[in-house]
Amino acid sequence: MTRRLATICLVVTIFLIGFSSAPVRAQEMTNVATPTLKGISALNVRVANLSDGAKLLGLTKETIQTDVELKLRLAGMRVVTQEEDFKLPGMPFLWVYVNLTDVADAAHIQIELRQNAQLERNGERAISVATWRGGAVIANPSLQTIRDDVKDSVDTFLNAWLSVNPKK
Repeated sequence: MTRRLATICLVVTIFLIGFSSAPVRAQEMTNVATPTLKGISALNVRVANLSDGAKLLGLTKETIQTDVELKLRLAGMRVVTQEEDFKLPGMPFLWVYVNLTDVADAAHIQIELRQNAQLERNGERAISVATWRGGAVIANPSLQTIRDDVKDSVDTFLNAWLSVNPKK
């Protein structure tokens, strides 16, 4: 009985600490593909559909789209429509995923630069390959922490992009 009571108390304590704690973040990045960003001067931004948890926080696709496009433009990247993107070499686009649990107690943000590539082994064309990825995982997110972490992930992308495409 004592062991069962101790286990219940431990679970309740962990739940209460997790439920009432401030946002916690974990970053994820894969910058080994930075050379694949060389020569990109324009791209399209696409935001994945949001879950119901995003609605609880008041997060919209339009807000994310605006935040990301503004960051890119301020850094000197030309943002184009999807139709214009089809005419660019490699058809590069920034894919933005913001996934929240149904009750908005955790979020996963992922930013991918996707573009067409050519396979080295046989010369075949690979369509829409993720050549750069970054993001974060957040516990107990708020609207502002999600928006800030999306912007931080875009900044990380832009730092990688600028490292191989210096401003002239």
